[in-house]
Amino acid sequence: MGEEIGGVGAGDAAAADEESLSAGLEVLVTARGLDELQDRYFDWVAGHVPSFAYGLYLFDQRTGRPRASAVRGLSRFYAHRYERFGRAVDPVLRGAVAARRAWDDSLVKPAEGWREAPIVQGLFRHYDMAHVMCAPLISGGEIVGTINFARGAGEPAFDDGDRRRATTAARMFQAAVAATDLVTAIDAERAAWWGALEASGQAVVVTDLERAERHANRPARALLDAADGAWPSLDAAIDGGESTRRLIVPSADADGATGITVTSAPLPERPSLIVSILSAETRTSAPPPALRRLLTEREAAIAELVAAGKRDHEIAGRLHISPNTVKHHLKSIYQKLGVHSRVELAARLLR
Repeated sequence: MGEEIGGVGAGDAAAADEESLSAGLEVLVTARGLDELQDRYFDWVAGHVPSFAYGLYLFDQRTGRPRASAVRGLSRFYAHRYERFGRAVDPVLRGAVAARRAWDDSLVKPAEGWREAPIVQGLFRHYDMAHVMCAPLISGGEIVGTINFARGAGEPAFDDGDRRRATTAARMFQAAVAATDLVTAIDAERAAWWGALEASGQAVVVTDLERAERHANRPARALLDAADGAWPSLDAAIDGGESTRRLIVPSADADGATGITVTSAPLPERPSLIVSILSAETRTSAPPPALRRLLTEREAAIAELVAAGKRDHEIAGRLHISPNTVKHHLKSIYQKLGVHSRVELAARLLR
C-alpha cells in the first residue's frame, strides 16, 4: 500500500493535483508575450499554492541575463534587495537547484534553526517571510529560473502537497514560456515576411485560412481596389481551389475592364497558408472585329457596356432606351455569341 495522506493515497493526491493544475494550462500557453504570461501565472498559481507573496525569475540561456524578474505581494525594493544580497546565499534556492524540484525551509533546517539562518535574519524576517519555497524552471535539461512562494508566521508551513504542486506549476510555467517564445518568434518572422512582401513590385496576396487573415501588398491592393468586385472574385478563385484562374472585373474607368490572372498555391509545409500571385491587363471592352460582325450596332454598344460592368438600368440610361429593351437585346447577343451570362459575355469580348 502507498503512503496515506489524510485518508487519500499519495498517488491519488498527486494525480488529483496534476489534473487540477493542468486545467489551467490553456490560460498560460495562450498568453501573448512574457508580460501577459507573468500576470496570468500569478493569478492562476494563487488558486493552487496559497501564499501571501509570489515571485518568479527567468534568465536567457544564451546571454545569462535576466529575462523576467517579478514579485507579487512584496515590494520591488525587496526584489532588488534579494537579487543583491539574498540570491547568492539562499539555501532554499540551492536545495531546489540541487534536487531539481521544489524545496522549502523545512527541508533546510528545523524551524528554530531556520529562524536563525543569516538570510532570515538579514532579509526575510523584515518582510514577515516565515516560510519560503522555491521550484526550479527547467528547459532542455538546464535550470533557467525559479518560481518562489512565501508565507507569514500565521500561515502553515509548506508540506509535501505544496512542494508537489509547486513542482508541477514550474513545469507548466516553463511550457508556457516556450509557447510564448514560439509565438513571438513566429510573429517576428511574419512581420519580416510582410515587410518583404510590401517592398516587392509583384502583386502578392497571402491568405491565412487558419487565422482568418489576409495580407495584400501594395501592388496587389492597388490592383484589387481599382477593379470593382475583385476582392469577392479573389475569394471565389481561392475557395474554388483553382491553381490558376482568370478574373474579368469592371475597371474603375467607365469603358474598360481588368483581366486579372490569379495563380494560387498552398505552402507545402502549411497548407492553410495560400499564396496568390496576381497579374493584370486593362483592356478595352469593344468587341473584336470577328464578333463585331455578328452583332448589330445597338447590340455591339450594349455588349461593350456589359463587358465594362454596367447594369441594365445604367446601359438604358446611357443609350436612352428602356431596361426591357436592353434585356431583349441581351438575349439576342447571348444567342449569337454562344454565351449564357454577363460574365461569359465579358470573358468572350476580352479574350
